[in-house]
Amino acid sequence: MRARRSILFVLPLILLWLPLHSHAQPWSGVLAPARAMDWTQAGAVPGSPGSLPDASWTQCGTTLAAGSYNGSTIASTLSSCPANTYYLLGAGTFSINGSISMPGGSGGGYHVLRGTSANQTILNFSGTINGCNGTGADICMSGDGSYPGEPITGSNSTNWTAGYSQGATQITLASVSGITVGKTMLVLNQCDTGFSGSGCTTGKSVDNGGYFFCSTIYSATGPIGCGAEGPDSGAWTANDFEQELVLVTAINAGGCGATCVTISHPLFHPNWASSQTPIAILVQPAFQDGVENLTVNGIASTSNQTGIGIQDCYECWVSGVEVTDAYEFGVYGIVVAHLTVKDSYFFQSNGHPDAYSIRPTVGDSDLIQNNIIQQWKNSIACDGPCVGEVIAYNYSVDQIIPGPTDMMWGMTWTHSAGDDFMLREGNEGDQAQDDNCHGTHLNQTGFRNFFWGFESCINGTTGGSNCGSNTVKDETSVAFVESSGVRYANNVANVLGTPGFTTTYQTSAPFGGYAAWNIGGGNPAVSLPTDPLVSSTMLRWGNYDVVNGTVLACTANGANSWPGGTASACIEDERGATAPTYPGLSTPSTTLPASFYMSGRPAWWSTTISFPAIGPDVSSGNVGQCSGTINTTAFAGLPATASSQCASGHALSSAWGGHVNANPAMYCYLNVMGGTPDGTGSALVFNANACYGDPPPAPTGLSASVK
Repeated sequence: MRARRSILFVLPLILLWLPLHSHAQPWSGVLAPARAMDWTQAGAVPGSPGSLPDASWTQCGTTLAAGSYNGSTIASTLSSCPANTYYLLGAGTFSINGSISMPGGSGGGYHVLRGTSANQTILNFSGTINGCNGTGADICMSGDGSYPGEPITGSNSTNWTAGYSQGATQITLASVSGITVGKTMLVLNQCDTGFSGSGCTTGKSVDNGGYFFCSTIYSATGPIGCGAEGPDSGAWTANDFEQELVLVTAINAGGCGATCVTISHPLFHPNWASSQTPIAILVQPAFQDGVENLTVNGIASTSNQTGIGIQDCYECWVSGVEVTDAYEFGVYGIVVAHLTVKDSYFFQSNGHPDAYSIRPTVGDSDLIQNNIIQQWKNSIACDGPCVGEVIAYNYSVDQIIPGPTDMMWGMTWTHSAGDDFMLREGNEGDQAQDDNCHGTHLNQTGFRNFFWGFESCINGTTGGSNCGSNTVKDETSVAFVESSGVRYANNVANVLGTPGFTTTYQTSAPFGGYAAWNIGGGNPAVSLPTDPLVSSTMLRWGNYDVVNGTVLACTANGANSWPGGTASACIEDERGATAPTYPGLSTPSTTLPASFYMSGRPAWWSTTISFPAIGPDVSSGNVGQCSGTINTTAFAGLPATASSQCASGHALSSAWGGHVNANPAMYCYLNVMGGTPDGTGSALVFNANACYGDPPPAPTGLSASVK
């Protein structure tokens, strides 16, 4: 339980920035160590991003033939399978009455529900679905049932008494009762900046002008708070959104003390402190449950429905799956660490006004990689504390909601305090946004993404009207949104904007449009002001935008140092300022790695697709722009890889300085599945095993004719 403590002295924050990394990182020389983390450890197999634990697992029993089954019958068979096995569903259509619950519970798991492939093993759900992490889920993986907001007691928590330095791998607790080495996961948390005591109710949220951790609504009186709305879900009590999830790997290792525990990853945050009453919540998760190579068709009339629900899970995964007709969420993970969601296809919520295709809440070191997302309002959204997430090489198109709007919703979205140290890499979609709705975001990194900041208003999407009577999406039509309260971010080598639509390099107007960047914008709903520290603490380096038409990377004397850059186009110092309490590189390298979390071209990446696909050091990219009049001609302004994907009689024009190739997910959607550049149409045939083939040569003879 939380106990009140007084701090005897305060060290300058700079002393907390200790090295987190015992070996060279892919981003060395570009990012300062204190601004980043070891993203190679994300996913179900730490140290091997994208790999799965079940490569050598054996089949349990005989293959189940297609037919009609109760979900409980399949769940019962799964529970009788030995650990480290998969249960195989054959080709055909399965009519499933009720949910399928994976074997789990406290310390359970180690089972896979596997189909033949997503286009061959089709699961159609009906009937009553079981509760799973606050929603009903067609398929559910779950541990001991711990959840944010449950009562904090002496049996499910303990005070965290020492070991707060960034990079620490051993911490001291008040007690180790209830902790089993290799089985117990700790949710480490502490009160937000300015708060302390049991329940984090003592104090107030006053901006410290630096590393400000805040989840409360803003008030000009004081001023106090930071958000346009109150705290989001995901906290165990009020004002405690700073969280990290770790597995206990040893007790008293090296004689560190009877209540000293070794944790599975170094502490990410630099501001853990006894003055903020840190505690550890004890969770007994399920381990290594997975769902692979099948289609989940949800129940169209069921509200609050999730396709695949995951609660209290460690190193669990979803791979090669198609999810359609899930009302609220495609995959929803809560209290999850090292979750992998990869190589999957998500098509259209069936009507929820705030639907997310992939939604982690209280997550740590999860990997969301190489997914195709079509016709969802928000494709990948952290809607509660998420730390150390890697969101990489996904493709998203057509961010629809049930009613018409002129607001553009985004591909990746952070929507809660505690969404920190995230890496977004190699994604291709309309927008990345770190918002100010429910609090601040710290240490976010974007690398080699392509965000075009535009959606067409003439799509006629089935199941939802994109724009209605509006003729243009002019609200929040920005490629990259870093709202007020986003501090110490790194944004490197991204390609931003749409030629013919994006006309402004940078704005800070709340919900402003037509810009490559929105930096520091507040929110008029509560008179939340612009935050100048967003820009001054941000590293922006080597980004290309269509307004300037060049790569910006300025040195202190104002000269553009990027190879091939033009000094006259260097309109600001893209490095950002280095705040005195937070270190940064004075001049990052112009020699960039291909990835910040992979050592080289992964096995799932075709040898004929450029790797890296995006960036200032990429030329002759195979992504062009469909010609025609934007918001008048079908597909005009949108990215594609061939003229045949554009409207009849319209060419594929050169664009984006040749700095963009289709990543494997975008190539699969356009060239293998036959999707449209604006995402319209019905669900497409998807098979991860056959999807990622070699693309055609880069288009030639392109002409610029977008109006």
